Amino acid sequence: MNMETLKLFLDIASLKSISKAAQKSHITQSALSQQLKSWENTLGSELFVRSNKGASLTEAGIIAEKYVEQICKLYDDMITEINHLQPTQHELSIYAIPEVCNYALPCTLYEVKKHFPNCHITLNEGASPLVEERLLLEEGDIGFISGPSPKSELSSHMVFSDQVMLVASNTTVCPDKITLTELPNYPLIWSSQLHCVQRALNAVGELKLNILFNLDSLEAVKLAAIRGHGLAFLPYMSIKKELYSKQLKIIPIDQFQVNNDVYMIKKQNQRCDNDTKQLVRYIEKTLIDTLC
Repeated sequence: MNMETLKLFLDIASLKSISKAAQKSHITQSALSQQLKSWENTLGSELFVRSNKGASLTEAGIIAEKYVEQICKLYDDMITEINHLQPTQHELSIYAIPEVCNYALPCTLYEVKKHFPNCHITLNEGASPLVEERLLLEEGDIGFISGPSPKSELSSHMVFSDQVMLVASNTTVCPDKITLTELPNYPLIWSSQLHCVQRALNAVGELKLNILFNLDSLEAVKLAAIRGHGLAFLPYMSIKKELYSKQLKIIPIDQFQVNNDVYMIKKQNQRCDNDTKQLVRYIEKTLIDTLC
């Protein structure tokens, strides 16, 4: 038994899958199974019930998990204290949906770097499902998604809400306000990244929208709207400059509003050192006051 085996055991218990734990640790499934079987033989008990649905803890596995978590925490604390004997650069990995990654967090991370100059921060962009997946694999420390996470392994709380506006080029001829039933009359540049828009439209009934094309990038959607190719739904935080410079204008929809509720997520009981915990607490405390 070694620390690698213990941490692999916790990964299997958390992910409920030997194959996913192997993928996370970049080893083969057979190698991981052999390590697990060797430890089970040493303990004289099976730790998991294997099935087509994955791996679930046995009674012995539940007991083992309780003590292994304590052992790993003590080991990590020891490493942290030893590392504190000499200054080292600490890593913080953040995953966020595009609108948060590109328009909201840069100012916050600037403040973080001022207070933690030895911290190296990586900011990764992805849709909400990808952000959740990366945190479950512990490839990221914190994440930002649209709406709360349905996954029980992740904790989530709302940190801010941004309104999503229907906009058009300032040169586009259209009414100052439209109704929802009139929306299909206008060509739309769509972004599948903004799930909140589709959810809001689904809630009021079926509309056959006139979608010209679907773009992955919010910047591409914004550029197409500025050039007058069609109307577009875009987060307010992404178009503040274009509204001020009158490249875009807002087209209100009567009795219809879309809010993009942004949630910060973390993995439940994630193993991380004290430096990471301190960084995350600072971001949680200052986020609202430091957003761009």
